[in-house]
Amino acid sequence: MRGRWSLAATMALCVGILSGCGNEDKFSIFMIDNQGNMSVIAEELETKLQEKLGEAPVIEVSASPMYSKEKILVEYAAREHDLIILPEEDMKIYGADGSNIPLENDFDQEAYSRGVFEGGIYTRDENGDLSSDPIVGEHLFGIPLEEMSMFIDLQYAAKNLFATIPISTQDEQMSIEVLKALTE
Repeated sequence: MRGRWSLAATMALCVGILSGCGNEDKFSIFMIDNQGNMSVIAEELETKLQEKLGEAPVIEVSASPMYSKEKILVEYAAREHDLIILPEEDMKIYGADGSNIPLENDFDQEAYSRGVFEGGIYTRDENGDLSSDPIVGEHLFGIPLEEMSMFIDLQYAAKNLFATIPISTQDEQMSIEVLKALTE
């Protein structure tokens, strides 16, 4: 009997370890719109972006067919996405609490002035750990879809939507590169 429990524990441990493998090259984008259904462009966006970026990272685009504030909360809380596309009002709510990364070091604040607003940012210490309280200031937190060439090409350059990088992104630099690929 003891041998069975040991085997079961070993198998559970292996499954747990293996389930964490293979995500290093994955890049996840979540989209939600309060005035339309972004799922109609999800597959085409994934294909076009993958072609533009090459084999790595593997782009995964998910879109909610219906708008829900609760769905946005769940997606932020899950901490699984590297880029989030959402309505302006929601971006500002989450940005105020420090949930998005400021973009002004990589994008022109004047060119994307609609994405500039007062919000919180967290600083990192020498160990890479985030501060416990956000520092509030005016930053570029989102890029309007109406100014992103890939969404213009897909004929879904909605004026109400913004792309933002959540603080939980696995690779901040890759998120910036993907955001640049969407805008160029």
